[in-house]
Amino acid sequence: MKTYKEIRTEGFFSKKEKEDPDQKELEDLGMKSAGRGGWSEKEQEKYNDLWMKMHKKGKTPTLQPPSVYGDDSYGTKTKKLHKKLRLTTRDHEGVLS
Repeated sequence: MKTYKEIRTEGFFSKKEKEDPDQKELEDLGMKSAGRGGWSEKEQEKYNDLWMKMHKKGKTPTLQPPSVYGDDSYGTKTKKLHKKLRLTTRDHEGVLS
């Protein structure tokens, strides 16, 4: 027989979803990209791959969409990348094309 404490703590809202390791790594990379320095082209590619992987799963991340490392201020290379990946503003509001 369960005690009152056990019954009170279990319920619908206490059940956690399994944490996706890709989502966790994407958030960590997103935090690193927002900081100063230490961001490399290799990490940018890894971030882009993880973002697209999550997008294909149907979980569009709220973090910035994929971009090109060292793009100019107009985002011309990033626009071409978004067209190549077929991303639209429906997918994310930060998409440039």
